[in-house]
Amino acid sequence: MDGELVLIPLMGIMVPITAIIGGVILAFHALKQRAKRAEMEHQERMLALEKGLPLPEPNVVPIKQKNPYFWGFVFLGLGLAIGSAMLIEGDEDWVWGLIFSFVGGAMLLALWMQNRQIKKSTEGVKNGLSYPPNGSGTTQ
Repeated sequence: MDGELVLIPLMGIMVPITAIIGGVILAFHALKQRAKRAEMEHQERMLALEKGLPLPEPNVVPIKQKNPYFWGFVFLGLGLAIGSAMLIEGDEDWVWGLIFSFVGGAMLLALWMQNRQIKKSTEGVKNGLSYPPNGSGTTQ
């Protein structure tokens, strides 16, 4: 019985410690691999220079396209999930889920307005207009 009482708080301490140590080990390994890859590329380039060959192209990892709407939908969905779960459970504080919903909705609205503004400005350039022309809305 006493062993169980000691084990429970010990587990509560060991889980975060293990997670932190694991994260540090993972980061160290990733940095070590990156340095090893950079050293190999450097050696390859130096060998090509010594032999008078053209330099090999650097290995560039292509940048992934990011979805600008992702976090807006995440917050909107999270807010709806929290609010509906609390409402189903009969909790009177279900409106707290609306905070996340409104944040997500505001993010989506801001992106929509930004895209609309960009679209208007590119249409003005296509038509030979400088949009917005000194703020008046008339052509120059």
